[in-house]
Amino acid sequence: MSQQTRSNLSAILKAALSKPLGAGGDVRMTAALTGRHPAEIVQAMSEMTNAEALAVFNWLDNPRAADVLDELDSETVRFLTGNAPPGRMAELLDHLPMDDAAEVISEANPDQAETLLADLSKRAPEDAAEVRRLLAYPEYSAGRLMTDKFAWVSPSTSATQVLAYLRENADALETVNDIYVLDPSRKLMGVSPIRRVLTAGPDQPIHEFMTPDPISISPEKEQQDAAILISRYDMLTLPVTDETGLMLGIVTIDDSIDVLVEEFDEDYLRSVGSDAEELERKSPVQIALLRMPWLMATLFIELFAGVIIHAFDATLTKFILLASFMPIISAISGNTGLQSAAIIIRGLSSGQVQLENWRQAVTRQMATTVILGAACASTLGIIGGIWDHHWSFGFVVFLGMFASVNIAGVVGTVVPLLSKRAGFDPALTAGPFETAFQDVVGITIFLSLASTLLRWLH
Repeated sequence: MSQQTRSNLSAILKAALSKPLGAGGDVRMTAALTGRHPAEIVQAMSEMTNAEALAVFNWLDNPRAADVLDELDSETVRFLTGNAPPGRMAELLDHLPMDDAAEVISEANPDQAETLLADLSKRAPEDAAEVRRLLAYPEYSAGRLMTDKFAWVSPSTSATQVLAYLRENADALETVNDIYVLDPSRKLMGVSPIRRVLTAGPDQPIHEFMTPDPISISPEKEQQDAAILISRYDMLTLPVTDETGLMLGIVTIDDSIDVLVEEFDEDYLRSVGSDAEELERKSPVQIALLRMPWLMATLFIELFAGVIIHAFDATLTKFILLASFMPIISAISGNTGLQSAAIIIRGLSSGQVQLENWRQAVTRQMATTVILGAACASTLGIIGGIWDHHWSFGFVVFLGMFASVNIAGVVGTVVPLLSKRAGFDPALTAGPFETAFQDVVGITIFLSLASTLLRWLH
């Protein structure tokens, strides 16, 4: 199937919906959805009105509708929950792994969530009880991600017995990539990948070739911490244990990828003064109201930069050429600050930067900005000296650029760390505010130096 055909799915579905079911609309709908991946259907539904999305959703068979439901945004889930035929949402939740079902229920509003849990309790009491256990963990915790449908055996189980167990229980397990070894009290002893089971001797007990005391995480830890561990140690599953070592469940790599992608999207959007919810079905008015505070804050900070410039009117009147270099210094210093902030925010998100080692992070960024500042300042200073025909002018430009770039680098590095320490999202300290702040700092430094060294500019 061509990329163009894939991208036209929403148009095809809308055309099918425009025809009465008895006039070929049902045939076109079935043909359009046949063989489509759930991700394609989700993308098409995101380009439709809520009513159109509901019609497409109701047309899907239960297994595919469940897969689609798991990928939809929160606002669409709430709309579908409130408008789908009675009892259908519970049917779909029963098709999903319970960690995914818990995520869907958490996206519904409180009344809808209780209705869904009540309906699920009637269909599958055990599944409903597991969902309630997962929802008892804090939002965005590893406990919300885990599933208890993992493969586990006792330490004396032979390789042949493990394979027989997997064949018998494969349909009920989330994954068979890793087999966990638990003692009689269900405490975690070790883990073995399926390939080691396949290559072991038929009668060899699993405790002889398992990896003892594997890395694990507590259910109260953040989902991002679980994703970082999976990424750092190249794991396919991460065991979740309580403080006594009791095995509660596993977090799988597909869920960790979703967490990392979502975290990256949120950090990026917040760094430009926006919000991840803009990717959902918000109206232009809602989006404008969301972004307005950032833009207004930037406006007033930039007005302060105008006040600074006005305070140096005497200097600028005597040396109007200084004005030609002000936007360059502001832009370069602001860019340097944003780069430093982006590196630190990414490091904090991935675990590469730790608050305990903040001195190392600051030192590395300062060393980098010294090199960048020296290169940019030297280049601009030479240009300024040639332009004005006085090397003293070039020296002022050099100092202004060098100081601005380095201060911007320090601010861009330190502020996210301080925000993280204070419990705020470090991504919120970057973006428009960072750029505007560096404009004020860069202009102030440059004009202050020019005023101080005024007699050298003659």
